[in-house]
Amino acid sequence: MRRFQKIIIGILIGSSAYAGDPPPEFRTPSGDSILVLETFEYPEQLGRFPGNWEGRVGWRHKKTKKKEDLYYTIQAENGDHFLRAETVGGSTNAGRAAKIKGRNINLRVFKKFRWRWRVYNLPEGGDESRKKKNDSAAAVRLVFKGRLFIPKTLKYVWSATLPAGTETESPQHENTKVIVLQSGSKNTGKWIWEEVNAYEDYKRVFGSDPRLVGAVAVLTDSDDTKTPVKADYDDITFLMEPPDSSKADALHEVRGEKK
Repeated sequence: MRRFQKIIIGILIGSSAYAGDPPPEFRTPSGDSILVLETFEYPEQLGRFPGNWEGRVGWRHKKTKKKEDLYYTIQAENGDHFLRAETVGGSTNAGRAAKIKGRNINLRVFKKFRWRWRVYNLPEGGDESRKKKNDSAAAVRLVFKGRLFIPKTLKYVWSATLPAGTETESPQHENTKVIVLQSGSKNTGKWIWEEVNAYEDYKRVFGSDPRLVGAVAVLTDSDDTKTPVKADYDDITFLMEPPDSSKADALHEVRGEKK
């Protein structure tokens, strides 16, 4: 029997030693308030490209099944399975449909987006704001259904050179907005958890409410810098935003109620 979702296990046993546990400061809701999209728990696919994912290449993001393009493979470490990307000169977006029980994910409900990643090698001089240097050590992309079949993409990156907090636009796709979460080699070789309010990020960079999330994709590439890159991805999850306790307290005060 396949292991139960790793994040949920971590919550239940409360172990801080397991790499799959979110940090203590992350608040993880229970039940229907959390949607675990992907944990890569496919031991039967060890060393292979995950069967429920697909690779896309080129500016038109055409599907590919070429072995040299599918450099993302399931790997294992201490009983934990994850997705590894390793290439020199490759540029393939690997992704899957953002569906749970046949329904696309709505960021208006599940506003928080969480995952963990680990980078080993960064593309030398990689800069997501420059067309000729547009390589990322690691990137996680939310692809939204758009009008006239033109999708919009929110791209979170671990950049080789751009400072954390940088927000820019892809030099290749004006409908792709880039947000830098990690920068440089300080944390290479370490699993780093990320949690963002993807709903608020989308509204800020696109100036409108998001449509449904059509797909989640990852990208580790070096087609511009032609240098070795290597990164791992795991535990891709959507969560409902916890209630704002300060607003609830204010409402109680207005009503003259005791907490």
